[in-house]
Amino acid sequence: GAEIVIDFLAGILEYIHHPDVYSMKSIRLCDHMIATIQEVLLRIVLLRLSELDQSLPQSQAVLYMEKLLYWQSVLFAAANKQKQFLGLFCFLLYLRLSGTDSQVREAAANLWRLLLVQKPEETSQVLLRATTNKHSILFEGFQNLTKMDNEHFLTWIDQDRKVLDSVFFSALSQPWAEFVAEENRNTEETAKGRMYKRREKLKYWSSQARSGEVIIHRHETSCDHWRSNIYASEAAKKQRAAQDQQNNIAFNQSSWTKLKRRLERPCGLLESKLPEKWQLDQTEGRNRMRLRMILDADPHLRDYRPKRQASRGPGQHRRSTVSSRQKTPSKAKPPGSSVSNTPESKPTKSPSSTEQDTSIDTEDGDGDDGDEFEMVGDPRIAGDEYEDKNRKVLRSLHRNDQVEHVHNVSRIVGLEGSEGLLILGKYHLYLLDGLFQRSDGEVVNASQAPQDERDSYLLMISGREAREGDILTRKTEQEVRSWRRDEVLSISKRRFLFRDVAIEIFFNDGRSYLLTTNTPQSRDDLFQKLSSKTSVAIARPLSAADEGNWRFESVQSAADASQSLGSRFTSVFAQNNANPSTRKWMQGEMSNFNYLMHINTMAGRTFNDLTQYPVFPWVIADYTSEELDLTDPRSFRDLSKPMGCQTPERQAEFRDRYQSFAEMGDHNAPPFHYGTHYSTAMIVTSYLIRLQPFVQSYLLLQGGSFDHPDRLFYSIEKAWVSASRENMTDVRELIPEFFYLSEFLMNRNEFNFGERQGNGGTIDNVELPPWAKGDPRIFIAKNREALESEHVSKTLHHWIDLIFGHKQQGEAALEATNVFHHLSYRGARDLDKIEDPVERLATIGIIHNFGQTPYQVFQRSHPAREDGKHILKQVDTIAENLIRLPSAVFEINDRVNSLQYSTKNDRLMCTGPSKINIGPTYDKYMQWGFVDGGIRFYTRDTKKLLGLFEHVHVGQLSCVLLADSQTLVTGGHDCVISVWGVNHAVNPIELQPRGSLFGHRTAVNTLAASRSFRTLLSASDDGQILLWDLNRLEIMRKLTLPGGPRVGCARIHDVNGTLMICRGPDLGLYTLNGETLVEQNVCTEDDIIVSCAFYEGSGNVYLKRNLVFTGHRKGVVN
Repeated sequence: GAEIVIDFLAGILEYIHHPDVYSMKSIRLCDHMIATIQEVLLRIVLLRLSELDQSLPQSQAVLYMEKLLYWQSVLFAAANKQKQFLGLFCFLLYLRLSGTDSQVREAAANLWRLLLVQKPEETSQVLLRATTNKHSILFEGFQNLTKMDNEHFLTWIDQDRKVLDSVFFSALSQPWAEFVAEENRNTEETAKGRMYKRREKLKYWSSQARSGEVIIHRHETSCDHWRSNIYASEAAKKQRAAQDQQNNIAFNQSSWTKLKRRLERPCGLLESKLPEKWQLDQTEGRNRMRLRMILDADPHLRDYRPKRQASRGPGQHRRSTVSSRQKTPSKAKPPGSSVSNTPESKPTKSPSSTEQDTSIDTEDGDGDDGDEFEMVGDPRIAGDEYEDKNRKVLRSLHRNDQVEHVHNVSRIVGLEGSEGLLILGKYHLYLLDGLFQRSDGEVVNASQAPQDERDSYLLMISGREAREGDILTRKTEQEVRSWRRDEVLSISKRRFLFRDVAIEIFFNDGRSYLLTTNTPQSRDDLFQKLSSKTSVAIARPLSAADEGNWRFESVQSAADASQSLGSRFTSVFAQNNANPSTRKWMQGEMSNFNYLMHINTMAGRTFNDLTQYPVFPWVIADYTSEELDLTDPRSFRDLSKPMGCQTPERQAEFRDRYQSFAEMGDHNAPPFHYGTHYSTAMIVTSYLIRLQPFVQSYLLLQGGSFDHPDRLFYSIEKAWVSASRENMTDVRELIPEFFYLSEFLMNRNEFNFGERQGNGGTIDNVELPPWAKGDPRIFIAKNREALESEHVSKTLHHWIDLIFGHKQQGEAALEATNVFHHLSYRGARDLDKIEDPVERLATIGIIHNFGQTPYQVFQRSHPAREDGKHILKQVDTIAENLIRLPSAVFEINDRVNSLQYSTKNDRLMCTGPSKINIGPTYDKYMQWGFVDGGIRFYTRDTKKLLGLFEHVHVGQLSCVLLADSQTLVTGGHDCVISVWGVNHAVNPIELQPRGSLFGHRTAVNTLAASRSFRTLLSASDDGQILLWDLNRLEIMRKLTLPGGPRVGCARIHDVNGTLMICRGPDLGLYTLNGETLVEQNVCTEDDIIVSCAFYEGSGNVYLKRNLVFTGHRKGVVN
């Protein structure tokens, strides 16, 4: 490629040296670059000329030399600036001349001739430097080349070869060798530099490639991450949208269900004609009495059948929400396990089972005891779908509320438990069913939670280990409950399965919940947080002005008090009457019923857990007489002895049993008198079998159907005879409902219990003793009267010693024949230390199903009640001696609208028309009746306006009532009742709407409320009377009264729930559940009742007579 380069460079130089081009200034400024081109050209010429040896074809050498002849002008012009070029060129030409190829030699001779012609001086100087005086003939020979032809010149060269070789090789070979060495050195350095640059370039390219790969990898990674983020974001949006849609559908369904229920409820637009079904509400009133019956929301799901009809063969269907249970292993089962009216009681089934859930709609089998169910999953539940439970939790919070603490808990309801979350918010407390927070903080469905993190004890008693979910969770999984922090009344530590893992939370509205945790440590942590975050304090200061004092006192527990070393030391040596409740009872300031209920609460007995239900004694022994004589001691049961010792023969048999077990010497099974207990879940549910929701719990124990009719609770007398004399496996006591709730004795829901054998007849209402005259209300009243009688008051402390006191355990229990199976006592076995799962399951089954002895409240003998002669008499016993004061207490010169007693000021507060004082301090009052249909709040002393609310109703207000200091109820001419929340702790006073109640067709004219039972009575101009639930803001029932004048006034007894309704001259008394007690005309001619009131006493003391006061238009008070 040398020729190509030569042609290229020579062409450039020829163009540059053209006069027109070289005269350009820009060309002249590039002399250095032109010189470089010339130098490169000459070096290539020398390089190529040196390669023209014998190895190259002759034709190429000749062509090359001819090319040099062609570019002679350019080459020799460049040689002017390269002095060394001519010498080296001459040396190389001589080498070609000394060759053997004739054509090459002739071409070389032509070049020599050209040099001598073109560059005579420069060539001569080269030859002169190469020759000496001795070789002058050689110089002359070359000079004569221009005068001779090539043949003669070449001949001369051949003749003087030796001389010429010595001259040229000695003089010109050295510069050539140096030139070649220099060029080689430069070439090598250039090659090294080029190689270095190439390496650097390769490194640069490599780094660029690596950086490009990194960039591409980062791009790909970021793109993948970006795509995954976008996908996750869009998927989350889609899931949230789907969840929102599901929530909206659920909300709409719930709203529609509520609307449908409202439309079909009594007084609704589409009032249902189906028979109404009722269930007992959990709201507690005074003395923790649960009196309210509310409509059953799902009566169609409860088509229960008796055992006989359930076993008549296929073709009949039963709907139930129960589980089939395994029986407790025989080796761990105490002798005698059931309770009934007859000795042939069927053993109850243990709730500790691992069998599959039973279905809700299956065919019945042929056998009496072989009914098996299969749980059918809800087809609407999609197992593959993911739901953001954390978002669901956040959506359940109230506006502006924040989550502070989250705890996994289980809500105990009867015999079952519903797992969920207890959330402590900044302003509210939340209870969410069916959710679980895993250890990593993720909220999932309780059925999807890891088994090792769930409450294993709850799973075992429910028989749902390794199963997806439970019935109770599915029924309530959408339910969210919430309360303001100030609505928490009390928090008490409780036990569940004799483990310190439970707390019971009581609220101001009369409801309570029993919650369990996994470990005692988590229970204590939860208790501490709840106590510090809510307004509840363990040692809560009670003020007389606090309207919730009575409720707080009724749920106080001795176990909740802080136990310092000093307090524990003092309690050991203190007398039992150191307890404030005990002192009140001894002094006659607390009724027997209230005291027993308070002791049950102190002992951890609760309505929420059927295995720890409150215990009350049998007090009457006479169930055969036509009249009950409460002055005859023989009418009463012996309270100094347990039920197993009511007869000497029975006591002897139980002592022999104890002695037999003691002689066996089994250290793992200590001897006992009674294998069954006086209080079990089966006993409670058998007593309350005619009420919901206890029917479901009973069926849960019985495998889905009622027991044989002869084994059901159908007679008071038979139950007493069985428990006191005939049945060695029956030592049951009573429950509180025997002393205040007549509805549990009546089959209002018309359950089909079947027919007894022989001519026993159909089981319906409970058979009452003759002295009850067939009226359950008379039986309850007589039973309560017997409980509060002087005879029982004198001996009740003996029964307390047996159940809650020092005769419960130890030597005193042995002497009193009062020892039960050892597993019914706390501390007999530590469930957490039992490693064998089968043994643990059996032990849990016994504890949960066969009775738990209450916590021992009193360590010493309980003191007796003081002589009743020194007790201050109540108004109900001296009503005939009431006289009018000689002068008025005060006068307001206007119609009296309301009277309240202020404990803060120790004075009677009176208001005129359209005014009402606001408790509990009565330093504010409310006024209405203005043109704008509004309500105004003022301070009582300065008349300063604290709040103004206009147009509360469409039209004018017709009546106003303060249900409590924070709940305002208004009725208007628009036939609507509105319920408001009042916050009078701020200025101005805040009035927040809670709901509206619809049902009346004319203006509402009368309102009455019960704080303890959270019940509202309303009456309208057309005579319609309705009862409302203030907790749920729903109707409870419509009272159907005979025609007459419209209601003038009404009241609700805050202790026993009795309703008093006055219409014109007529006064009617009714139970809280609408049963008529008395209806009577109490006025003289042309007179009507304008006001009425109950005498309620202090609430803790039993009233022998219920007193009512009526104010008449003529100014008479009766």
